[in-house]
Amino acid sequence: MRLIEKAISVISPAWAAKREANLLKIQAGTYARNIIRGGNSYTGATNKRSMQNWATNNNDANSATLNDLPILRERCRDLYNNTPAARGAISTINTNVIGTGLILRSTPDIDVLGITDEEAQELSDTIEREFLLWANSQLSCDYTRKLNFNEIQRLVSVSQQISGDVFVLMPWVNRKGSIYDLKLQLIEADRICNPNDLPDDKNIAGGIEYDDDGIPVAIYIRTPHPGNMLDLSAPTWERVEYYGAKTGRRNVLHVMEHERIDQARGVPILAPVIETIKQISKYSEAEIAAAVVNAVLAVFIKRPVPDDSTPVDYGDDDEEKPWENTDYQLGSGTWIDGAPGEELQVVNAARPSNQFDPFFLATMKQVGMALELPFEILIKHFSSSYSASRAALLEAWKMFRVKRSFIISNFCQPAYEEFLTEAVIKGRVNAPGFLSDPAIRAAYCAAQWVGPTPGQLDPGKEYEAANKAVEYGFSSRTRATAELNGQDFESVIKEKSREEALMRKFNVNLNTSTFQPIAQQYNNEDDNET
Repeated sequence: MRLIEKAISVISPAWAAKREANLLKIQAGTYARNIIRGGNSYTGATNKRSMQNWATNNNDANSATLNDLPILRERCRDLYNNTPAARGAISTINTNVIGTGLILRSTPDIDVLGITDEEAQELSDTIEREFLLWANSQLSCDYTRKLNFNEIQRLVSVSQQISGDVFVLMPWVNRKGSIYDLKLQLIEADRICNPNDLPDDKNIAGGIEYDDDGIPVAIYIRTPHPGNMLDLSAPTWERVEYYGAKTGRRNVLHVMEHERIDQARGVPILAPVIETIKQISKYSEAEIAAAVVNAVLAVFIKRPVPDDSTPVDYGDDDEEKPWENTDYQLGSGTWIDGAPGEELQVVNAARPSNQFDPFFLATMKQVGMALELPFEILIKHFSSSYSASRAALLEAWKMFRVKRSFIISNFCQPAYEEFLTEAVIKGRVNAPGFLSDPAIRAAYCAAQWVGPTPGQLDPGKEYEAANKAVEYGFSSRTRATAELNGQDFESVIKEKSREEALMRKFNVNLNTSTFQPIAQQYNNEDDNET
């Protein structure tokens, strides 16, 4: 109680009590107003009329997503299968991120390993040669013997975007005709679920088991797939630990993008735009149907109101009338026979609507914002200037590089490290200290993954800019070569060297507009110098 309240209570206790009651009312009113308004700093937290029907919650990541994931996956797959917008968006991302497959470039850390550049190059060539021996073979690489490593990359990328996440097992399976035992087994997101379909709790949620510290330790794989209509046997669940108890070897790769802390399962990339894409798809279907009906000359039969004063001759009762056949079908050149007195009324659907294209494009812009795809990239239409088109490509490639880095970190590099471990164990790659020192192992496993390049709207300008960047020291030839065409600079130099040797052998020069013998070219150059 403040000093003034104490003084009043001594002089007049009744007055002090009344004053205290009024103060309590004021405080209660202020509190109530704050509850209604939600605070004084942000209008977004107020309970204004525009905010009154906004229902929200403060659920954590798993409470907010796990119950919705089954229907989200189903709807995203349906959109991917049946709508051009969804299919085009995911295919565009996959084509630019993965393309025909990310290519391994082994780059051992020579400083840590204490080897020369020549030794490092020889080691890289050996590793890359052995990796291709494993990666290009369906028998050696894929558990199901269907895909090579590049095709598995594409499938992992598409599955992760459509389903939210994908799991990869890395068992060792000995097969006749295969040098390496490491196999990659893809597990679709639906198969990872709680054993016996029990509800989620703090120990097992979304098919993932956690320890007391909340760290994932194992997954539960359902067999058969929940949607398998060909196998109606009773489901079983297999528990697979993330890391081997004895060796610490990684058994499971969980490829998912984390959007919230402690998130157990990934959310499909189309989740924010499911409703938008579905509605625009319905709109498109309605416009197409209306246009088709309008194109085949839609007609309706208009019958006159019966009038007793005007008798109509309908013919004999036993006679078959053409108008009695009511099974009308619209089509090009269709003829409909009407009864006497009936008229055919043509319906003009006025489709497609003039507002369809602007509305569709405006909707696609919203979809592009959600997927980080510029509008021009999403619809594959470049109608703006060169600068605007280039800006759209550059903006899209920021996202493509992020997603490529994600695939490399969560799938390509871990799989490669497991492969290299087996190659060292089997003695096919000589790597002293690989199995005993984690730092040495990391130095051997260092690698770059080369994928599709952005391409050039104006190749002349792009190559000139890259040349200046190399000349001024802002970039290297190796980096510029990789960014322009996705190739390795050393491989390009070796290939050019072989080409030059071949041209010298046949005394041919391709650097001029006509075929001029190289010897003659060199003589001309000598004369000019003289």
